[in-house]
This record gives sequence, C-alpha cells and structure tokens, in this order.
Amino acid sequence: MTEVVDPRVGFSELSWEPSAVIALCATATVVLATVVVYSPKVALGAVAAAAFLALALRRLAAGVAVFAVLTFPEHLPGTLGAGATVAKPLGVVLALAWIVTVVVRPRSSRLLPRDLPAAFWMTCAFLALAATSALWATDLGQVAYEIGRLLQVVVLFLVVYTAASTRRDFRIIVWSFLVGSVVTAAYSIATGSYGAAGRLSGIFDPNYFAAELIPAILIGSFLALTRTGRTRLLAGIVVAFDMVAFALTQSRGGIVGLCVGLVAAAVFAGRARPRVVAAILIIAAIGVGYYFAFAPYHLRNTFSGSLAGASSGRADEWRIATHMFRNHPLGGVGLGNFVILEPSYSTQTFNLSFVNLVVTRPLVAHNSYLEIAAELGLGGVALFVAILGLVTYRAGRALRALASSADNLEFYARGLVAGAIGMFVAYIFLSGQYEKQLWLVLGLLAAVSVRAWEMRRDSHPDAT
Repeated sequence: MTEVVDPRVGFSELSWEPSAVIALCATATVVLATVVVYSPKVALGAVAAAAFLALALRRLAAGVAVFAVLTFPEHLPGTLGAGATVAKPLGVVLALAWIVTVVVRPRSSRLLPRDLPAAFWMTCAFLALAATSALWATDLGQVAYEIGRLLQVVVLFLVVYTAASTRRDFRIIVWSFLVGSVVTAAYSIATGSYGAAGRLSGIFDPNYFAAELIPAILIGSFLALTRTGRTRLLAGIVVAFDMVAFALTQSRGGIVGLCVGLVAAAVFAGRARPRVVAAILIIAAIGVGYYFAFAPYHLRNTFSGSLAGASSGRADEWRIATHMFRNHPLGGVGLGNFVILEPSYSTQTFNLSFVNLVVTRPLVAHNSYLEIAAELGLGGVALFVAILGLVTYRAGRALRALASSADNLEFYARGLVAGAIGMFVAYIFLSGQYEKQLWLVLGLLAAVSVRAWEMRRDSHPDAT
C-alpha cells in the first residue's frame, strides 16, 4: 500500500526557538530603522514585502492570490525601484516563499516535475531553446531581456501548480483571478479611462485585457449555474462587470477568442450543457444587438472590410513573421529579435500596407505562435503549442472524474478549460506568450488533473 502524504502546503507547522525569533526580530528592527533614515519609501516597501513573504510562507495559495489580484492590471506602479510594475518585486518574493516551502516540505508539496513530468520537461526544453538562440541572434541584449521575462512566467507556472495543492487552495486562486478581473474592470469603468477610438484602457492594454477577461467570464458563467446562492450572486457580479469591460475594450481578437471559448464551453459543459447552451444563445443575442446598434465603425469594419485595412498593421506583421520563419525554419532569428530584424524586411518583394510602422516603429508580430516560430523556429513553436495542448488535454480528461464533486469543483474546472481555449485563440491576434495570466491559467489547468486523481484516490482508497 502506497503511503499517501498530506498535500497541503504551508509553513505554519515549523517550530521556531524563542531565542531565534527574538534575534531575528531584533536584527530586522535595526535594519529597518537604518533604512528609514535614508529612504522611508524603500522602508515601507520592505515592510510590505516582508508581510507578503510571511503570508506566502504561511499559505502559498494566499500569496498567489494576492499576486494575481495586484498584478492583473498591466500598468500598476512598481515599488522598490525593481521594475515598471509591481509584478517583478512581488514575483521575486513569491518565488522565494515557494522555494522555502518546497525545501522544508519536499514530500508533501505538489511539484510539477513529479506529477506531470512531460509538461515540465517540455517547458524546460522550451526555455533551453530560447536561451540557446543567443548563439545566432543579432541582438544579445534583446535575448537576455526576453529570457528574463520567460523565466519569470515559467517560475509562476511551477508556483501556481504547487500552491493549488488542495481543493480549497485551488478555489482560492481561481477566485483571486476573478476578483482581479472584476476590480480592474470596475475601476477602469468608474474612472472613465478611455484611449484611442474610445476604447477602455488606462491601467491595461485593451486587447490584452480582453484576452485575459475570457477565462474570467467563462469561469464566472459556469459558477453562476451552481446551486449555491452566494456563489451564483458573486459569479453573476463578476460576469456582469467583465462583460461590460470586455465590450468597451472593443477588441476584435478578443471577440473571436470569446466566441471560440463559448463553443468550447458547450463542448465541455457536461451535465450543465442545456443551461450552458441557453446562456450562450443569450450572450450571442446580446452580442449581435451590440454589434449592429452600438459597436463603433472600426469594429464593424473589421468583419466587413479587407484584412489589411482592418487589422491596423497586423497583416503586415504576420507576413513578415511568416517570411522570417521561412528564411530561418530551424532555429529562428533568436528570442526577442523579431522587432530587431523586422525593418530589414520592408524591402522584400511582398507588399506591406503600413510600411511606416515596420520601418520607423517596429511592432511585435501580434501573433504569439507566429512570433515564436519566427524567433525560435519549428522546434520552439512546436514545444509551446505542445505545452498548451498537453496541459489542456489532461485537464479535459479529468472533467469526468470531477463530475462527482460535491463542492462545485467541476464547474470551476469546466469554465477554466473553456476559458483557456478562448484565451489561446485570442493570442492568435496578440504576442502574449509571456503574459502572467496565461501561465497562471496553465498552472491551474495542470492542477485540475491532480484534483481528479485525489477524487479517484478518495473513492478507491484500497487502490493507493
């Protein structure tokens, strides 16, 4: 009989000697007092970081939840001079808490390489290929910058998987994602943060925000179908605010992603399919009414005009990325070097509709998969798609086992799978391969299969 360990992850069970606690507090007080003299701002940030570290050490899922809420807005100001946004310092502290947790409790901590080795090693291979591309890249500085971004989200992937170690922790992190979306949406709507063409923006890019709202909308929609009154109410509030914000972003790629996500929701709805289909029809009716009655001209023109004219330069970026991949099919041009080499393709023998954007203001490829193919070649894009596909496939297979869950976990998982698929499709129109929300969703998807394993173990204890 295999020994079953307690999967809960925490730091509260550690015993500390009183003398050690006193010495630690005294040292911290002296250091903090010294820092306050030179920089009160840094001292305040250090106190906040210490409090966040203590929270994450006590319960890793709580730390991930705070991180998810505070970093949902793209442009939230940073602290401690550690970067443009608060994500970098919080991410460092969260990673430190995860390392300590894993070192202190290695057997009871859920680890991706132990539970889902295929996904882990494919992620490592993707990271290794990205780093190796520095050997043939034109701009090594750009490779180093993008490697830093990639490493951050890969660590987040591992941390989220470990943190979502119990049903309760899994739900905490999912709800933190929902709270982050609705708080960001409500704040932006209330403050009237509108950018070009009247699109909702301010603390986020409207296109990226729309893509990240798709999982929140679909998870909330599934939770609104549960039998728990409080859950239905809270989920309904999330969906209402997020749908309004989604419409105000006027994101065309987001619309395509949401439509695909709704179809996926019907496919993965299980016993809730009749209610899900009814909800989809209602959303479709509202969407059609908005499109013909209230949608701005540039949004309607996207689906009625030519691709080149309606894509705001995306078609040009896609052509360049395709040609770049054809010229460098095996290793690509190097991580992050698409924008470096892009201007040189303006003199190629294919037509560009917005040459000025390519030459004077080079943009990303606006397609996660084409950009990876151009920068890392066939191997890179195959690994990236394989990571997304494997994690989503494993989560989809686990849905049947979760159907017997008495705590609505099935609805969380079904909405998460459908929302993830919608997000993946939306990233056809965005270079979002290193977005935090993408890898947070991947970590939750990976945890779904473990939840199903736990339920099978609890139902058949003699099998363990």
